[in-house]
Parts: sequence; C-alpha cells; structure tokens
Amino acid sequence: MKYLVMFGLLFILSCKSDDDSSGLNTLDIAYEQNFIETSFLEAGETAPPLVNWSGEKVTFSATTLPNTAPDDLFNINMSIDEETGVLSWDRSIPLGKTDIFITASNALESTTVLVTINNTFVEGLFYGGFNDDISDEPNTSTTTSDGSLALSKEGTAGLLISSDGDIISIDGTWTIDESLITINFNTNNRVLKGIMNGENDEPAATFIGQWGEGLDQNNNIENLKGAFRFIGEFISE
Repeated sequence: MKYLVMFGLLFILSCKSDDDSSGLNTLDIAYEQNFIETSFLEAGETAPPLVNWSGEKVTFSATTLPNTAPDDLFNINMSIDEETGVLSWDRSIPLGKTDIFITASNALESTTVLVTINNTFVEGLFYGGFNDDISDEPNTSTTTSDGSLALSKEGTAGLLISSDGDIISIDGTWTIDESLITINFNTNNRVLKGIMNGENDEPAATFIGQWGEGLDQNNNIENLKGAFRFIGEFISE
C-alpha cells in the first residue's frame, strides 16, 4: 500500500511537471496596444512585442488581408521587422480602422494576434476646384484651381470659389466614414463626396471625388455635375 501511495504521488508530480513544461513551450506574443490611435499623415511604429520564444527564435510576418482585399497594405504603406516584430506605418496609411494580422512562427509552432490602427482626420485647409466630367472615371487633372475648402473639427465646411471675378462663399457641414468624406452645402443643395488620401510625397494630402446636387436614399449623388480635386494642408490633434 505504501508503495502504491508513493507511486501515485510521483505520477501526479510527473503530470504537473509535464503541464508546466507544456505551458512554457506555448508560443505567445503581446503588443503594448492592440488598438492604436494615430492621426492623418502621421507615421509611426510600435514597441517590440513581448514574446515567449518557446525555446526557439521566432520570425514575424503580417498581412491586412482579407479585410483590404484585393490589396495587402504591407509593402505599400506598412512593414514589420521580421526579427523584432516592430510594426511600422507611413503617413499614407488609409483613414479609418485597419486590422493587421501579425504572425510569429518558429520550427515548432506559430501564433497570430490582431492589431488595429485607427487613423483619424480632424480638420484641414485645401486648395483646388471642379470640372464637369461626369464619366465613371473622371479626369481630375482638368479641375480648376480657383477655390479653397476648409473643414473644421466642429464639422463645418466652408467653400470659397471664384466666379466671373467675384468670390462666392458657401457654408455647409461634413461627415466622414472611414476615408469617405461627404460635404453638404447650404446653397443649391450642393454635395461633395470623395476620398481623403495621405501621400508620402507632395502634395501631402489629396481630396478627390464627385460633386452634384442632392443625395438619394442610398446616399449617392442624385444629380451628378462633375468631379473635384483639392490638395493642401491638414491639422491633427
């Protein structure tokens, strides 16, 4: 009986040791933040993640697919250090939330974590103008350059355009959904809908889209009048 008890204790301790060893061999990575706030046109990077190496050195890889299909933003405006796991992005990262799937792997196993970057636009001042191209792929290089557009952090919009030697001022409001900005003006039911993009070169930012009158129930421009292109400065908090 005595030997049976001792055997039982040894068996329990052996199992516990195996469990502890198994726990130590589980590959695990942790970033300081899994939800990162950044501002439009602001490049940045994470700190190196904490890693349980599982006895084997790991390599890091990352992708934004399938959420950004067909394009993977890595090697476009994001990168990851294969040895340290430091995630970097340049100032052309899209507005809104971008999910990044980061994988650490070694000869034994692999694990994947999700890091989300939320890129926000606050306010800015842009210069440009309009044309009357209503085709499916309008040529924005033919837009005029006689206007300015101010978007405030309070959600108001101000447009100044030159017409027959006179300066016309139009006020309105703007909203943003990811990188899509919609501006509703108080005069003639004018609407602008376009994409705000950051650039690594000059101009620093572009706001390109279509303009017209009114929005239908699907939030599309009802009476399309043409295209617009504005470039310029920005302000972030």
